[in-house]
Amino acid sequence: MALTIEKKLAKKLIASYRELNTEPGGVGLKTPDGQFLNGFFIDRDSLDIILANPGVVGVSVHLAKHPSFPTGNERVLTIVFGGAEPNPDYKEGGNAAKYLNKLDVWDQVEPCPPVCSTIP
Repeated sequence: MALTIEKKLAKKLIASYRELNTEPGGVGLKTPDGQFLNGFFIDRDSLDIILANPGVVGVSVHLAKHPSFPTGNERVLTIVFGGAEPNPDYKEGGNAAKYLNKLDVWDQVEPCPPVCSTIP
């Protein structure tokens, strides 16, 4: 299970990523409009639909190329996410994934910037 962290630490970690992402030779991840990527906004409706399924135990989030930039070396990313269900074939130390995304998967989340939030 994920753990909460102090807001001060969260802000420090976010600032460290942003510094790394914008420095020369850094990660250089971009939004579709060319700004440095800080994160994504996932709307509640999508999460409510995913979590309404009783078999779903969590949400898997995958980094992916943005559909407007599917090839090439542009570092324009999005996330693809969906409800994760336990994989009945999973065995500790085996090759099977622990969770399966058998239902719909989602994309087209809004990047930050421009859709951002802040931690007060």
